[in-house]
Amino acid sequence: MTDFNRDSVIKPGNFGTFYAADTRRGEFDRFNEALLMEGVRPDALFIGDSLMHYWELAAHFSDKGKVVINRGIGGDISTAVHRRFEADALQLKPRLIVMCIGANDLGWDILALTEAAMDTVCENVAAMVDMANDAGIPIAIGSLPPMWRPFWHTAEFTTKKIGMLVDTNKRLKPIVEDRGAIWIDHHSALVDENGEMRHELADDGVHPTAAGYAIMARVLKETLATAGITALGYRERLYLPINCP
Repeated sequence: MTDFNRDSVIKPGNFGTFYAADTRRGEFDRFNEALLMEGVRPDALFIGDSLMHYWELAAHFSDKGKVVINRGIGGDISTAVHRRFEADALQLKPRLIVMCIGANDLGWDILALTEAAMDTVCENVAAMVDMANDAGIPIAIGSLPPMWRPFWHTAEFTTKKIGMLVDTNKRLKPIVEDRGAIWIDHHSALVDENGEMRHELADDGVHPTAAGYAIMARVLKETLATAGITALGYRERLYLPINCP
C-alpha cells in the first residue's frame, strides 16, 4: 500500500438532475479511491458513453496480467466526460486512455442534430486530448460508430444522424492526429455498403453485439500495435481475432 490521503482524491460531485454521469458517480468515486489507496496503476482505462460502458473488457483484454478498467457511462455526453476526465482518468495515471464520446451530444431528436452539437464534441475531445498530453498519458480516440434505424426513430432522423456521425468523425480525426493522439477507426470496420451499422452487429441499431465488440477490439489492438503502444501488450504481433462476422 502506498502513502495515501483520502482528502486528495478528486471527486467532481453530482452534475444535476438529468445528467447520465450522475448514475455511476458514487460507484466510480469508491473505485477510484481504492485504486489510489492501493497504488494500482491501470494499464488501460476506457472512458466514454454506453459504447464503453457495455464493453466487457475482460473478454478481450485480460491476458498478460494487464489491469484494464472501465469508466464508461451509458447516456453520457462529451461535456460531462470533460468535467469528470481528471477524476475518472488522469488521477489514476493509466498507461493508456481509450475514449469514445459524442453520439449522445448529437441527440436522439432531429432538432438536436445541429452544427453546434458537432462543435461541442470537437471542442471537448480536443480539450481532453490536450489534458492527457499535458499529463504525459497516451490517448486513443475511437471514431463514432455507425448506426441503423432503431425501432423508436423515424427514417428521417436516422438518415440525418448517420450523416452527422460521418461528418463528426471527419472533423475529429485531424483534431486528434494533429495533437499526436491515436485515431481508432471503428466506424469503417462496422459499417455496411449503405453507410449503416451492419445489422447483425447491433440488435437495437446502436449498441454492438459481442461480435461487434470483437471487431472493435481487433481494430483497437491492431492500431495500437502499428503505433507501437504496448499498454495492452500487443507490440510484437498484431491481434489475430476469432472468426466473426
